[in-house]
Amino acid sequence: MNPPPLLAVVTIPRDVIWSTLVAGAVLAIWLVATSLRGEWSRARGLDKLILLGPLFYAAPLAAFGTEHFTRAELIASIVPEWMPWHHFWAYFVGACFIAAGLSLVTRIQARLAASLLAVTFFLFVVLMDIPGWAENPRNRFALTLALRELSFSGGALALAASLATGPGERGRDIRATIARYFIAVPVLVYSVQQFMHGDHVPGVPLNRLTPEYVFGHGVWTYLTAFVYALTGSLLLLGKRTRAAATWLGLTVLLVVLVVYVPIGVVDRGSIDKGFNFLADTLMYCGAILLLAGAMPREASLREPSASVLQPGG
Repeated sequence: MNPPPLLAVVTIPRDVIWSTLVAGAVLAIWLVATSLRGEWSRARGLDKLILLGPLFYAAPLAAFGTEHFTRAELIASIVPEWMPWHHFWAYFVGACFIAAGLSLVTRIQARLAASLLAVTFFLFVVLMDIPGWAENPRNRFALTLALRELSFSGGALALAASLATGPGERGRDIRATIARYFIAVPVLVYSVQQFMHGDHVPGVPLNRLTPEYVFGHGVWTYLTAFVYALTGSLLLLGKRTRAAATWLGLTVLLVVLVVYVPIGVVDRGSIDKGFNFLADTLMYCGAILLLAGAMPREASLREPSASVLQPGG
């Protein structure tokens, strides 16, 4: 039997509640900041979707930062053994994630925060994810995690490039290009994984079967795999990159709404089985939309106004 609504709320674990509250606070701040800047009213068409990129990236990031405090023992246990002060790094990174999330939605030192996030996630890949995968190269989920962190690094790097001002256009282009590869390669690998394992969840193909209660079930995994193959190829080749990243982000957002929101509701009592799957995929969507905002407009579609992610919009 399903518990009454009040009982369902009361039985939600403390770590889920805190992560949800922090993510909700970031959402509220983004709504106020976006309204004050007038960006939503100026954006047209799919540029409104791109405008959501910083929110989709920042809210889960701050929620994950909160977990560094509510689940400090677990987070400290995955810090590499050769590093001292495991608990210090757990708390420090958690505080940085929360601060960075707030920075991205308020635009206060956002370029600096995005640059540091790009470096941080790249270090995660080099220092933890790749060594973990190297211990068992046949573990496709370890590879999935490494590529996910690389995508997070790419999204932050793309935002840093889009917020760059003044001289140094070549430097901005180089950062945007690196970000494009950081996202394109994981997308193509994920496409292959999802074609081969259609019974697993789509988006970021982690170690979970798609629940039977999800409408359409495995259809979403194969549909996502097809879109990943098409858009990932365009991103890798540098063709119609803004449109490819935008439609890719829209696809992942659809997956979040259709697959991961139901998972988050049904498994609301577990931060690992419910909340983290939802937040993780939403952040991946945000990284892709941040890349879209850093990509140039095609000449035939160019508008007088600059990208909605550019300072002054």
